[in-house]
This record gives sequence, structure tokens and C-alpha cells, in this order.
Amino acid sequence: MGDHSAHGTGSATTSPWPLLVALGLVFSEVGIVVALLPVAVAGLVLFAASVTGFLTESARVARPWPLAIGFGIAFVVLGGLLYALGTGTLSVAPADELTGLARRGIAIAAAGVITAVGAVALRVRSRRNRERGSERGDQHG
Repeated sequence: MGDHSAHGTGSATTSPWPLLVALGLVFSEVGIVVALLPVAVAGLVLFAASVTGFLTESARVARPWPLAIGFGIAFVVLGGLLYALGTGTLSVAPADELTGLARRGIAIAAAGVITAVGAVALRVRSRRNRERGSERGDQHG
């Protein structure tokens, strides 16, 4: 029996984003559950960056910066809420029995700050590189 499967002639590329999204979720969950805050922060930043990259690559969003900054803001708000619940600043009866909320809130909020600041820094760098490229084009043209 011969192999009758079709072989494409074009070069197919696979996106790394789904794997990175999964790794980001795993690292963030492990870091939060086991109280390894640097692992949790890195996992959340990886998750946000991967989802943003995935959606940008698939042309679901035109520019990645607003989405990445939105992830950062959402993480800061969620982290602040968990911190307030954990320290007793905000009291909700079902959350009173939970432990470690403040520590988890700090990790999530830190990931939000890093994500938002990183997105802004990369946007500024991208804009500067574009401007330098257009200046070079003007000099050669």
C-alpha cells in the first residue's frame, strides 16, 4: 500500500503562542498555590504576553499594546481586590475563611504592573525604531 497523503509544498509554520499560553497558566497557578511569588508573577506576565501575541498574530487585534496594558490593569485591580480581602480592608463573609489572599493579591498586582509597564516600554521602543527607520529612508531617498 502506498502513502496517499497529500504533502503541501508551502512551508507551514506553527505558532508558539498556544504552548506559551499553557505554560503561563501552569506557572502562575503553581506559583500562586505553592506561594512561590516570583513564579506566579512570571507565569502571569507570560500568560498575558502570550495571549496578546496570539491575538495579534492571528489578526484579531490590530495593535498589541492596548490589550497588554488592559491585562496589566485587570491584574492590578484583581490583585488589589484580593489584597484588600486578605488584609481585612474589605470584608466579604465567604472570603473571611480563606488564607493567603493578601500574598496572592500582591503577586497578581505585581504581574499587572510589570505587564503594563513592559507594554508601554515596548511600545515606546517600537515607535522609536519606526521613527529611526523612516529617518534612514529619508536620508537614502
